[in-house]
Amino acid sequence: MKSIKILLSIIFAVALTGCVTPIPLAEQTPKIAYKAQEKVVISVVDNRKRIKEGKPKNYVGKAHASFGIPVDWHVNQVLATEDGDKDKNLSQFLEHRLTTGLSNSGWNVVSANLDTPVNENNAKDILTEHDAQKMLVLDLQEWYFSINLNWVTAFNFDTDTTIYVYEIADGKTLEKEIKERDVIEEKASESPQNNVLRAYRDQLIDIFNDEEVKKALTD
Repeated sequence: MKSIKILLSIIFAVALTGCVTPIPLAEQTPKIAYKAQEKVVISVVDNRKRIKEGKPKNYVGKAHASFGIPVDWHVNQVLATEDGDKDKNLSQFLEHRLTTGLSNSGWNVVSANLDTPVNENNAKDILTEHDAQKMLVLDLQEWYFSINLNWVTAFNFDTDTTIYVYEIADGKTLEKEIKERDVIEEKASESPQNNVLRAYRDQLIDIFNDEEVKKALTD
């Protein structure tokens, strides 16, 4: 069974990209219409239940094909389009897309690149280290796809993210959960890989366009 799953994983990875060119990095990153006036540290923290239960940190979801056997997806198989992506876990992948998109939108941002959780006890030290005034933390409780590769259809993208904003003077100024199920409509002319990359981008945009998040980052 293990050898069959390895073979299917390879087949699925090819099916995900097909003959369609991956969208460029500029289309994978969020474009934000507003801008924080101060330097912001960006941190993505992985607290997904599936990871705590044993899935690797680069796990992103499952694919189903004609054999009916679900095969795990990982960043390196499905999402990697840029140099270094294959070595990233999901948090690092999202953090890179976020900092790239925000920088291109005129923000002054830096990636925290942390292995430890952020809380009110260490936020000030992290901000001081990066000479920044604010920190945005995306704490992932869920970030998951399940897709059927047998036909062109729609698939679900489930997310559950707790957003924190910390300020060097005032501590934690925002804690908000955003939980959604997005239905991603596929097109025959597009690859599942590109659909996933765009869905990630759009979810990050939705988070930043939330009025409470915007207020916490711009006040």
